[in-house]
Amino acid sequence: MNTGRHDRQQAGGFATRLRQVLRGHGSASSLAKAIARSEGAVRKWLRGESEPNVTDLRTLCEVTQTHIEWLVTGEGLRQMHPDSDTGAAVRESPPPYRHSPHGALDLPLLEAVLAAADAQLRAACIELSPAKRSALIAAAYDLARGRNAVDAEAVARLVRLASQ
Repeated sequence: MNTGRHDRQQAGGFATRLRQVLRGHGSASSLAKAIARSEGAVRKWLRGESEPNVTDLRTLCEVTQTHIEWLVTGEGLRQMHPDSDTGAAVRESPPPYRHSPHGALDLPLLEAVLAAADAQLRAACIELSPAKRSALIAAAYDLARGRNAVDAEAVARLVRLASQ
């Protein structure tokens, strides 16, 4: 009978750290939806009855913005971006875009921003999640709207920031 693994999990192991992550990111149900797993699987991980496979672990860490090293071992930093909104990773639906105070969208300017961002992403061989890409476009558009022109260097800096 191998009780060592279960005892380690109960005494501050993976399941305990996963419960800490979950407290900052919503319910087991919302986490399960976000990582495309069953709620039962997530609940087993939380109880220490099983552990996620490598693919699920990577997805879990991406969604919760948790460092994989911390979740697995307890070592290192917990959060990938400590200054970010800890609840942002797991939500039933994304927050609404806070439209800039500049009024209606300038569609030609928005198209120019999209083209500049796409060019920078292709040049850097970077693929962003839809959430990061939309945040990049919104920030670049707000900058361009303030200047009434697209600043390619500013878009390049935003792309670098978004890819971190």
